[in-house]
Formats: sequence, C-alpha cells, structure tokens
Amino acid sequence: MQTLRENFDLNRFFSDLSRAKRPILLLDYDGTLAPFQVNRDEAVPYPGVREILNQMLMADHTRVVVISGRRVSDLTALLDLNKLPEIWGSHGNERLLEDGSYILAELSEQEHEGLKMARKWAKDTRFEDILEEKPASLAFHWRGLGKERAADIKKKVLDKWEPLKENYNLKLLDFDGGIEIKVAGRNKGDAVNRVLNEIDEIEEIAYLGDDFTDEDAFRALQGKGLCVLVRQKKRDTCADLWIKPPEELLDFLHRWHAVRSSQTP
Repeated sequence: MQTLRENFDLNRFFSDLSRAKRPILLLDYDGTLAPFQVNRDEAVPYPGVREILNQMLMADHTRVVVISGRRVSDLTALLDLNKLPEIWGSHGNERLLEDGSYILAELSEQEHEGLKMARKWAKDTRFEDILEEKPASLAFHWRGLGKERAADIKKKVLDKWEPLKENYNLKLLDFDGGIEIKVAGRNKGDAVNRVLNEIDEIEEIAYLGDDFTDEDAFRALQGKGLCVLVRQKKRDTCADLWIKPPEELLDFLHRWHAVRSSQTP
C-alpha cells in the first residue's frame, strides 16, 4: 500500500472507522473486485473477495455499495453473493436496492434517439460481436484484439459517434479496453453524490476503483472520505491511497471487516 496524499494516516482512518455508526464502502467492480478478462462474462471476483464480502454483508456492520459501468443484471450474476448489496449499474443509470427494488433512470427523447442512431451504425458495420448494449449507453470492447485492429475500430467509432455528442446530450468515455457512448449527465460521481445526499450525517466512507471512470467518484468524495486506487500500476489520480490487487485489496477488506466486527455487538 502506498499513501498518495500528504499527511494521510491510514491507521487513523481505521481507528475512526471502528467508532463509526454506519460506515459506507463503495466498490467498483472490473479491475477492482475482479480481474479483467477478454470474455467479460468470465470476470468473476478475485479468489477470497466473494468470501469476505459475504462476511461483511451478513455481519451488516457496513453499508456496502457496488458502483459500476456494467449492467445490474451482469453484476448480480458475477458477484454471486449470498446477500446482495446495493448496486448502481450503467454508471448510475440503474439502481438495485438491498430490498430488491429496481430503479432505472429515464432517458429523454433526444438521448434515446442519439443512442438509437449509434446502435444502428454499430450493427450496420457488423461490430456486434464486440458491442455491449446497456440501458443508457453502448460500449465497444477490444480487449484481446491486436493494437492495430483496436486502433482502427476506435478511429471508426470516434468518426461516427463524435458528432452525436452535442446534438443528443451524449458523452464519449474511454475506459480500460474500450470506448463507450453514454448519457452525458450521469456518471459514477453522480452515484456517489446521491448516496451522500441520502444520509443525514457523513461518517467514515471509502471508494475503491481502478479506472479513469472512477476519477469522477474520487472527485465527488474528496474531502469527505477515503479514495483508494486499486490497480497493479500506479497512474495519475486524485486518490488518497494506492493498493495492488488481489493481496492488498484483500488485506484492506479484511482489516475493514475486523475493525467493524470488533465494535459490533
């Protein structure tokens, strides 16, 4: 583990965590809880992650929230937990509450039409095999393809999708292994802000993420909680702490659980 912010004290954070009434643990999925896979359906959690999350959820000492660009239905299947946490999918456009209630953000007619045009082009160019359709976005995944092939696809995608942004309130988003066109007004940072706005008092809260899409969440949480970059190689980030998966990730999660369990009746 490496501290990235001056004067940040991880031991003090866990000490404060032990006294918190209802802390919140916000978790990205791909690259954070699970390693990237060429076949996205095979991206199951790192060994040991599912077990510690099950323990935390059953102990009910922390509000656990998964925030991901994936669809909620993908996440529930891949997590395969005994008790599901709250899940924000599709960059905050979908929400699954702990009681099983499902909420889908409404798209405007303009946004719907823009995504419809982007989808039609993708299918007309026969890129369907690398296209992922979500409730409020479309994503091309080129992980596992050669660099030249990936660069060629990206250029064609940008040439076609770039003009759609301004006219249809959409945004192009680079992520590790692909590109996505999505509704502009919602991202992981918005999901974090929604969580924060729903609580009366902010106590101890942390967000763990790996990708550039997680920087929106880090920025939303700055000055309010702990931001943790989870990846093998450090990059420019506004996170407070850098940890490498899976060993340091598991250490962090086990320490969180141990601290909270020792204080829970």
